[in-house]
Amino acid sequence: MPPCGMPENITSSSSCCAGCIAVQDSRIKAGRTMVLEIKNLRKIGNGTIKDIYQHPVHAGQIIKTVQPAIVASDGGFARHGWLKRNLHQGIYRQFRREIIQYLQLCKTHYGTGQFTFPVETPCGLVATDHGLGLVTEKITGPDGQGWTLEALARDTPLQSRHYEALERFFDDCVRLHIVFGEVNIAGLMYTESRSEQPEFVLVDGIGEKLLIPIRAMSARINGHYVRKVQRRIMAQVAQLQVERGFLS
Repeated sequence: MPPCGMPENITSSSSCCAGCIAVQDSRIKAGRTMVLEIKNLRKIGNGTIKDIYQHPVHAGQIIKTVQPAIVASDGGFARHGWLKRNLHQGIYRQFRREIIQYLQLCKTHYGTGQFTFPVETPCGLVATDHGLGLVTEKITGPDGQGWTLEALARDTPLQSRHYEALERFFDDCVRLHIVFGEVNIAGLMYTESRSEQPEFVLVDGIGEKLLIPIRAMSARINGHYVRKVQRRIMAQVAQLQVERGFLS
């Protein structure tokens, strides 16, 4: 069945939706699995490890892939030794941590039916010719572009609504027992369209990274660590505001 859900016996492309045609055009066949071709996707960002692409059908979703240049043929990071490359899920460990954190949050709040948290919502996995891709919600600012806290603090004099949203983010992370991996100022994104108020959403560094998951096991220990990260990030925000002349 095509991605749009139309019956397979409809063969005319004019009968299919534009989004379905876009997906078909961006896919190659690998056995029975349909694989998205990265060359046909629109790249909208990247980090030191991952590339980020616009989902070809869903405007509110993105696809994250691990950069092939840093991946060994066995699916581990090329810079790691053989033993570390073959531990757990290799390059996909970050995807696993994020998904597990979201599942834990949904489990904890099953009784209230809450599915949205101050972390990006994972939407699934997709095969690409750059390996497995993690599909997540797309976080955008008021102008429709992605605003990281780092870019916001560097380019804009922050207002009370920004500081209040940032304070609320860390308070919620403590209250909800959201476990941080390696959270930095570039991993928080600002939006005003996700809920009825300005908010920051964590899009990177989500989930327990320690071999012994003490922060996942203890809300108290985790809360102390979240506050430590908060102090570091607030200091970085203040420094950027001073350097740009927004604060004296």
